[in-house]
Amino acid sequence: MSLACRAPTVALAAAATLGMSGCAWTVFTALDAAGSTIQAGYAIAANYSAPAFVTGRPALVHRVCIELNPNVSALDLVPALQLALERRGVNSGVYNPGASPANCEAELTYSASVAYGRRPYAPQPVAYLAEIDLTLIERGQILVTARYEAGELDLNRFSSASGKVKGLIDKMIVERGVESASALSSPLAD
Repeated sequence: MSLACRAPTVALAAAATLGMSGCAWTVFTALDAAGSTIQAGYAIAANYSAPAFVTGRPALVHRVCIELNPNVSALDLVPALQLALERRGVNSGVYNPGASPANCEAELTYSASVAYGRRPYAPQPVAYLAEIDLTLIERGQILVTARYEAGELDLNRFSSASGKVKGLIDKMIVERGVESASALSSPLAD
């Protein structure tokens, strides 16, 4: 479009804007405020998450071994699990499948799937944890399981792995107090 064609359009838009009554300006201001409120709601919801399903009672454990799942592509999931366990006062360590250390009171297995979606007002799709399954096992018996599912319209589907995992672990593990937990990355003997 040439500059000569744009000038009348710009002039018409400017005249229409200047010719608005105070009522129209109030409506535009109200719409802008509503949009800001919705955006703030998305920002708040992105920091919170709750488990969709929990089966079993919260377990009282002191030391949990997390079995690495090579099929899960979410790199921040295991550190998020360890941090959530530490906040509940539980020591944790990580081991490769089939190599469970002898000094573990319970084992935590996980699976997760990643999906893609668009954040509000974002042009490109982003990856997010759509499903997380956690199972806590003690001496071959399942103590408690938890599942997180992000729906397509859930405001918290783009929240961090840490936020999602914290909600699950809080429902699975009895809090012992942080002072009873030792270092987050305590080594486990194979």
